[in-house]
Order: sequence, then C-alpha cells, then structure tokens
Amino acid sequence: MSGTGDSGALSRRSAAGALSKLAGADTRWAVTAGFGLVVVLAYILFSTPPAPAFEMSIYDAYPWYFWALAVLALLIGHYAVLEHVFRERTDGTWRLGVLLILVVEALLLLLPYFRGYPVFGRGDVLTHVGQIQTIMATGVAGQEDIYPNLHFLVVSFSYASDVEAMHLINAISVVISLFSVVASFALVASVYDRTRALLTLPFVTLLIGGTAHVNPSPYPQSVLLVPFVLYLFFMEQQTRSTAVRVALVVVVAAMVIYHPLTTLFLLFVLVVYGIARALHDRELLVGESDDWRSAVGAAPVAHLAVGMFAAWYLDFSQVTKKIQAVVQTFVGSESGTSTLDSYSSTVSETSPALLDVIRIGLVKYGVSGILLTLAGLYTLWVVVSVLRRRPDLDAYRTTFIGGFGLFAGVTVPFLVMDLVVGFGRPLMLARIFAALLAGSLFYAVYRATGWKRAVRVGAYLVLIALVVVSTFGLYYSPYAIQSNHQVTNAELDGAEWTLAYRDSSNPTTQYGINLRRFRDAIYGTAGYSKDEVIPASTTEGPPAHFNYTEHDTLGASYDTDRYMLITRGGRIFYEEMYPDYREFWRFEAEDYARLERDGTVSHVYANGGYDTYLVNATRGG
Repeated sequence: MSGTGDSGALSRRSAAGALSKLAGADTRWAVTAGFGLVVVLAYILFSTPPAPAFEMSIYDAYPWYFWALAVLALLIGHYAVLEHVFRERTDGTWRLGVLLILVVEALLLLLPYFRGYPVFGRGDVLTHVGQIQTIMATGVAGQEDIYPNLHFLVVSFSYASDVEAMHLINAISVVISLFSVVASFALVASVYDRTRALLTLPFVTLLIGGTAHVNPSPYPQSVLLVPFVLYLFFMEQQTRSTAVRVALVVVVAAMVIYHPLTTLFLLFVLVVYGIARALHDRELLVGESDDWRSAVGAAPVAHLAVGMFAAWYLDFSQVTKKIQAVVQTFVGSESGTSTLDSYSSTVSETSPALLDVIRIGLVKYGVSGILLTLAGLYTLWVVVSVLRRRPDLDAYRTTFIGGFGLFAGVTVPFLVMDLVVGFGRPLMLARIFAALLAGSLFYAVYRATGWKRAVRVGAYLVLIALVVVSTFGLYYSPYAIQSNHQVTNAELDGAEWTLAYRDSSNPTTQYGINLRRFRDAIYGTAGYSKDEVIPASTTEGPPAHFNYTEHDTLGASYDTDRYMLITRGGRIFYEEMYPDYREFWRFEAEDYARLERDGTVSHVYANGGYDTYLVNATRGG
C-alpha cells in the first residue's frame, strides 16, 4: 500500500513536471513569436512613407493590422509574465516578456519620428522649444523660465548629439516614459514579495499615462518620475545607504524645479506615508511586518521640498497668481467654467450618439476606469480584512492605498471647479497608485479563494482591455475628439514667412495655428511680449462660414484690414473630427472655395499646408 502510494505521488509529480516543462516551452515559443512580430512592426514602420502633410490621426497612417500586431505583441509579453506566476515556473522567460513589452512600447512612442514630424506638440511644447532656443543663444534661462530642468536636459542632449532641440525634445518623453516603467518595476520589487511583484508587473508596465507619455512638457514628465522618487525613498529606508540618500536628495530637488504642482502632490504622498507609518507603529493597523527603518523619514524629505519650493517659485508672479486664483475659487470669490460644466454643455448642445459617447469615454478614460475599479476593489478587500482582524498589509501598501484614495478624491474638485488646471492632473497620480495596487487584488483573491481559474481568466481579460484602450489612447486623435498634435514643415515655413513680412500694425486672425507659439519655437522666447505677435484682443478665429451667411464678402465683417492664417489642420478639422455631425460644422469645403473667389480677400502666401490671406475691410467704408 505504501509503495503504491509513493508510486502514485511520484507519478503525479512527474506529470506536473512534464506539464510545467510543456507550459514553459509554450511560453518561450510565444515570446519568440512576439519578437518576430516586432520585426514585422519595424518593417511596416520603415517602409511606410512619412506624412506628406498634416494628418488628423496618427492611427490612420498605418494599416489596421499594424495596430493588431502591436497589441498582440504586448499581450504576449504580459502572458509570459503572468504564466510565470500562474504556472509557478522558475525560469527567466518572464524577463524576455518584459523586454518584449518595452521594445513594442518604444516603437509606439517613437511614431512621431517615423512619421517625420519636425516636433510633436502644438501648444506648450513649442514654447518650451523657444525657451531652449533662448538658453542656447544666451547661455542662461530667461526670467520667465519657471521650469528649466527640461530645457537644460534638452540643451545637453542637443549639444552632445548635434541634433536641433526642436527635433530632439520628443525623445525626452520616450526616454522618461520607458524609465518610468523600469522604475515602477523596481519600486514594486523593493516592497512586494516575488509573486505579488510579478502579478503587479503587467499593470505598471502599461503606458497608463495616455497622452502624457508623448507630451514632453514639465508636468507629465515630472509625474512619470514619481515612481522613481518613491523607489529611492523606500530603498533608503531599507539600505540606509549614503549613496541612495544623496540620490534621493538630488532627485527631490530636481522634482521641485520640474513643476510646482508635482511638488505639491509629492508632499501629499509623503504625508500619506507618514500617516501610514504611524498607524502601523501604533499597531492600529497590524499586518505584514517590516523591520527595516531609517532615520530619514518623510518629514526631512518634505522639509527639503517645501524649502526649495518657497525659494524657487515664490519669486515667479505666474505661480503666485495661480495660487491666488485657486484660493479665490475655493473661498467662492471667483469662479469659472469647470471641466464638468464644459462637458455637460457640449453634450446638451450636440446630443451625441450613445456609441460616440462610449467610444470617447473608453479612449479617454477607459484606463482610468479599469485601474481605479481594481484599486477600489482591493481597498474594499483590505478594509474587510482589517475588520475581520485578518489584515494582509504593510506600511507601503497602506501608503499606496492612501495615495490612491487621496488623488482619486482630489480629482473631484478639479472636475467640478475651475482650479486653473484640469482634473486629469491629479487623476494621473491616482492611476499610478491604482496600477501599483491592481496586481494585489488578483494576488489576494488567488490566495484566499478556490477561484484559481476564474482569477487567471479575469487577469487576462482585464489586461486585454487595458492594452487595447491604452494603445488607442496614447495619441491625440478623433477617437477621443482630439486633434493630432503634429507640427508640419509647411506650418513652420509659413509662420516664419508671416512673421517676417506681415505688417505688424494689422491684426491677425488665425485658424488651425497659434502664431505666438510658432514664433517662440522659431526665434526663442526672449526680447518680446506676447502682444507683439498676436494681441490678446485678436485671438479669435474667423466667423463661422466666414460670415457668408450674413454678407457677400468677408471684408464686410470687419472695419480694419487684417491678416488671416489658415492651416490644413484647420481646413480638415470638422470633416475629420465630426463626420456625422455636419449640422454643427463651422466651415465646409464650399466656404473655403468661396473664400478664394472673395474680392475682399487677397491670397498673399501659400505652401500647400499653410495660407496667409489679407482681408480688406469694407464695413467701415
């Protein structure tokens, strides 16, 4: 009997081992196929000609199967990681899965370069290029340069590579995005056990920041560095290493100069950690123990950040005015149009189709909805566990839960009130903390219940949804009612011509372009005021349908002569962005055709993507 039992156990172990080897072989073949897909993706990218003109959507520039293969390759990478956990394997195939994810994400982030865009970013990015130009011309940052970190970083890379700053700035967002993914993995590896870390890895390696990953502006780039700050902070707690301590001081100081709002949010995180540590020290929350501790806690780091914030930002009137505006909004002395009011007004005025609302919601907020739901469910699981006195918790997961709850809550006033910036800024921090917690939900359910297969299937379904939504929410596109941020050579050439040859005494009407931003990028930001390019009183675009519904000529709508700038992006905006809502179009093809026949309008410059008109006013005569 005993021999038979031993033989049966041996047979079962042999069968399990054989299945494990078979699963391992399947995973290795899958990863190999994934890298094969990378080769195909690279071939498509290199064989597709660059954009000949402005394109409203980068997604339409490549065939549908390019995006399908990119999503499939990402899913194979995540599959390699999750199977390592669910199959309880001991080999290193999961590392190849992570590498596959990083390679595919790098290709996606580099799409503006493959498309041949001179620069990707039509608003603040162009002004940042101008501030970089100023530094390179004068050797110092101007008095209005609040965020010099990014600018000096690009200057350094530009000098080292001999590449123009305008063509280099987007590479910063690629490097920081990939670095943020690696730092997030290092963070979870430093505070989680191996299994929990690997279950969390697929969520933190997603491009959860959406368009922030392709926006080389100070705020999104600084927020993407928050996981690295947390990693250094926790590593200092563990190791008490002088080298780590010095790195932490340097990075916190750099973060302060990166952006004031990121500094404020980082201080919130340190307060949350201090509260979490106090709750565990007083045994009000009891769970997994961590014996490592450092004398450098949250308070000294917070003092450093506050001191640097006061020393740096309180000398800038732009910052103090924004702080004043926020305070006045909270006390009720001033108010404006909130994001929620704007959304409600748009929906009530246009009555969009339900499918369009769902599509826009999924692309813009699908990642946020999924991650916040997962983190919310895990938070509920922890609360129930604490009430039942069976906590599975430590001070670091408590910090992540507190950070998630705080920033998810802070998002609400930013949504319903006009607080200078949009609610997407705190929401981005909420997504980061939610991603750090998402794997713990599957970990907890997998260990505490018998639903092994359900957890596995659920994890894959969630990741499929996240990969698809995050991929199609990475770039601005009509999917989310957002225009592509591509800048074209035609626009740069046209803006340079207009700035050089126009009569500056004439006001300028613009559509599809912000001439002041282009002036920044071409000549730098020093030595002129904003009103010297486009006075604030003339920033409105041309009247709907060029007012041909009211007058026979456009000149009859004005009492002073003016320039009018129109780009290809402006011409195709409505037909590309709202193809099913023609009744709301402000301009149609017939309007542009009539403009060319208008006797009061002279076509003084054209290059195929940018037009300058001179409108002769007749209303005053």
